[in-house]
Amino acid sequence: MMTSHQNATAPTAPTAPTTPTLGRRNLLRAGGILGVAGSVSAAAALQAPPAGAEGPPAHWLRPGDPGYEESLARFNVSITHRPEAVVLAHHSHHVQDAVRYAGRQDLPVAVMATGHQASVPFDGGIVVNTAGMDRVRIDRHRSAARVGPGVRWGEVAERAAHHGLAGLAGSSPSVGVVGYTLGGGLSPAIGRRHGYAADHVDRFEIVTADGELRQATPECEEDLFWAARGGKGNFGIVTSMDFGLFPVPTLYAGALLFAAETAQDVLPVWRDWAAEAPEKITTSAAFVQVPPDAPLPEPVRGKLVVSLRVSYDGEAHEGERLVAPLREVAPVLSDSVAEIPFTEWDRIHSDPEGPIPAYERTTLLAELPDEALSAIINLAGAESESPMSLVEVRQLGGALAREPDGGNAVGHREAAFTFFTIGVAPPEQVEDVRAYGTRLIGAMEAWSTGGSYVNFLSSDEAGPEAVRRAYIPETYERLASVKSHVDGRNMFRLTHNIPPA
Repeated sequence: MMTSHQNATAPTAPTAPTTPTLGRRNLLRAGGILGVAGSVSAAAALQAPPAGAEGPPAHWLRPGDPGYEESLARFNVSITHRPEAVVLAHHSHHVQDAVRYAGRQDLPVAVMATGHQASVPFDGGIVVNTAGMDRVRIDRHRSAARVGPGVRWGEVAERAAHHGLAGLAGSSPSVGVVGYTLGGGLSPAIGRRHGYAADHVDRFEIVTADGELRQATPECEEDLFWAARGGKGNFGIVTSMDFGLFPVPTLYAGALLFAAETAQDVLPVWRDWAAEAPEKITTSAAFVQVPPDAPLPEPVRGKLVVSLRVSYDGEAHEGERLVAPLREVAPVLSDSVAEIPFTEWDRIHSDPEGPIPAYERTTLLAELPDEALSAIINLAGAESESPMSLVEVRQLGGALAREPDGGNAVGHREAAFTFFTIGVAPPEQVEDVRAYGTRLIGAMEAWSTGGSYVNFLSSDEAGPEAVRRAYIPETYERLASVKSHVDGRNMFRLTHNIPPA
């Protein structure tokens, strides 16, 4: 039986608090913030329709209207949007109205809910804010969920936990379920055991560029279904999504924090340990600049540390045995690895609550030899003077390396690790952070596959070639072909854009 929940009021996006002044190493505890950028102008001005003509619905906001700025509030404030109108969608027909109006006016359309995924900055066009489409339904008999595009992972985790179930959640409860899944969805909790979130989607309800509401499943609109599972928001606006859940009541999970000075000892042991770890373990290692006010022991607060993040989907006693070698490699400053309910999975990465100005760079690695670890330590370790808040290597493999039935658009499953770095910076430090991020990526070139994970692409990696590198060539060509059939005018270009073939 499906259980359901709908917020009593469908809110607009919350007002973002003022971003505080940040030091070179401050604020961010761990990864999971995503973004891209570019520059697009509106194709035409949004005009009020003539009397008697079909026009935008009453819940549209234009610049200067009360609520306009609040409707554009983002988690990642490194980019800005200045659309000619924002539609606050609460039903699929609101989305259809917006898309049809944009089609008549030849306007581009963007979609946002939580603002974790920073899309391209732009002036003009239309933003469809789906934060109010926040319905969640859990089917405990099918171990499945149906969500609207405004739903966040925290809500799904809480409701699924009542039935002993869990989804392939992102690193933070505030991450939007749909946007994250459209880009693949790399879970830090159970990803290596079950694969990408996109692998387990069974159905999309999606409004395409013609304003039609389509049902995309393995048996209906097969090409659209294939493309949406990993192709980001290039093919329409998802108004409902069904996906599988898994029986995961508890995890043995958390993070081990070590002094940055011990990285030469800690990181090689972690790499070798991860290579032998079962698929039930999902893990990453990172240099993290801990904020001075973090709720952690005094030796950790305000310090650069090595964080070994571990999640074991199994019995706690077995998890404790598996993690023991990591606890012995060097003095542990903080140890949060313990048996936890799945609803506390965010303790693995301890992401900031935001909003923050985040600047990221990423690549995929084929291997992580000693030379690569030395390069990371030299540029991100205790003696580096790095301005980055996080420099992370996340292990892939396991179920992440296997194609789901029927395949999907998630690319580069052969990669062994993601390499991801993020800096949180006020305006006067942005160029330093960007330059250092570029330097870090360059240092990994010898071990890079040449590809990237699309959900980690940044505001500086939004050009056509950067997006193309997120997919293997055959996948990209098929995506471009699907795009030409469902969005030949490239209406949905305010994203990690794949132009029509």
